[in-house]
Amino acid sequence: MKAKKYFDVFGEADRHPKAEKFAEEVRARIVLAEAVHQERVSQSLSMKMLAEKAHTTPAVISRIENAQVSAGIDMICRIFKALGKDKVEFNFVG
Repeated sequence: MKAKKYFDVFGEADRHPKAEKFAEEVRARIVLAEAVHQERVSQSLSMKMLAEKAHTTPAVISRIENAQVSAGIDMICRIFKALGKDKVEFNFVG
């Protein structure tokens, strides 16, 4: 069996039927991560402070800000309400 080179593996992954959907989901997590982080920092809140206001844990805030999880709409709403936001808009450019 011939060993695959890394660029071959990545090329095959890009051609996978679910690759585009996966990439879209990752971009959405990154957009959310940046929005939460920027707003939290602009308000001089620590992750712990935001977590307390949103009734969650600092670990959850960290995972969201690092785009490690897909947050549910209920969590997104709690976080932005804790940040004093009544309306949230995301623009996806792809």
